[in-house]
Amino acid sequence: MLNPPQVPMRPRALRLSALAACALLAACAPLQTRQSLQAANAIAQPHTGQPVQLLHDEAQRQSARQQIDALLAKPLSADDAVSAALLGSPALQALIAQAQADSAASTQSARLTNPVFGFERLLIGGGGVEITRSLSIGLLDLLTLPTRSRLNHARQKQLELALAREVLRTAAQARMAWVQAVAAQQTTAYDRDVVGAAQATATLAERLQAAGNFTKLDAARQGLFAADSELRLQRAVLAASQSREALVRALGLSDAQAAALRLPTQLPTVPPQPPSEDGPMLQAALDHRLDVQLARAELDAQAQAAGLARGTSLVEHVDLGGVRKTLSDAPPQNGFDLSLPLPLFNLGDAIRSAADNQMLAARNRLLATAQRAASQLREADAQRRSAWQQERLGRSKVVPLAQTVLDESQLRYNGMLIGTFELVAAAQTQAQAVRAAIAAQRDYWLADAAWQAAQLGVDVSPGASIDTPAVNSPSASSGH
Repeated sequence: MLNPPQVPMRPRALRLSALAACALLAACAPLQTRQSLQAANAIAQPHTGQPVQLLHDEAQRQSARQQIDALLAKPLSADDAVSAALLGSPALQALIAQAQADSAASTQSARLTNPVFGFERLLIGGGGVEITRSLSIGLLDLLTLPTRSRLNHARQKQLELALAREVLRTAAQARMAWVQAVAAQQTTAYDRDVVGAAQATATLAERLQAAGNFTKLDAARQGLFAADSELRLQRAVLAASQSREALVRALGLSDAQAAALRLPTQLPTVPPQPPSEDGPMLQAALDHRLDVQLARAELDAQAQAAGLARGTSLVEHVDLGGVRKTLSDAPPQNGFDLSLPLPLFNLGDAIRSAADNQMLAARNRLLATAQRAASQLREADAQRRSAWQQERLGRSKVVPLAQTVLDESQLRYNGMLIGTFELVAAAQTQAQAVRAAIAAQRDYWLADAAWQAAQLGVDVSPGASIDTPAVNSPSASSGH
């Protein structure tokens, strides 16, 4: 038996089949939340050394707490502080969850709306029944599907970059809070030593005055130095407490974890060599800054949104459906119906104008971001170099010279060549030099962390927001 010849499909039938297949794929498109988090980790992890994940249940949260507790079992280093912040900070967890919610909403906006089934049953004269069945889809949704898919891709890119930037910001803020806390603790320890020595000297001066071997003026000067040292210590203790609590907040520690937090006694030694001057490195950093990339992604998304607005502003929706009508005493009737709004009152000019101006605003934001980024890189580089030079000068010259002055003054005081005033002044100068050296060491590590953040396009200023920028996506219920 011969097979009947195959009739080739007509081009029109091919196009309809392709549209139907595309619609099916769009309707079944999976969520991209996991891929968005993986993409953000791919950007941030090389700089933090620690991936982030969304903790969904108590078992995952308990595992994160155990890892943080292991880090807190020893004096916390700067790298460990970053790991602790990325492991369990509730603020960062909120950012990740919100980013995934925005990703899901963007995916939903790119999908087709579900087809609508209609059923109508009418009683007609003579006991007859008329039944109408219809199945309709959003034709405009189908026609704009490629554009909405590209818009969703651009929005997903925005979300990935924004989440990566917030992860890096969390890491940078944790590192800087650690530097502040260790420096404040180091200053407090030094001031406590100064207070101990000053109080011992003041007590000795009072005894010598009582024995008639010390003038009232000299005893008062020693007492004033001891009181001033005590006042400085109280301020240092408060600053250390505030810096420690700022670190606790940056890491997102619980009360029990905050109580277990221990810090090193000193900051790391500043590198012996100054930062190298490298103009091409600044340009490379500018090209890879996340804020510049995010501004480019925003411009791309606005361009896609403007194209969609131009295509749908005049006619907001078009519904195409198949209809089958059956009568009790007549053969079935098949056909289709088409419904679309008539552009009589709303011509869509406001929608098109808003979309075009939003795209223009995004383009100018990109230019402003690039200019601001270049300036921030130069400023951060200059600040880091200056901080290194100041720390080097204080450690190698100012502190040794101040100690020499104090030692020589002590010898001359013992030989009755100078009075108490000169000795106290030398002690105050030496104490101030050491405090300044600790502050310069702190400022260098803060400037280094700010430089690393500036290379990545992360704002770590005290007023910087840690909220993920919302991606403007239509309501999930609208379908487009």
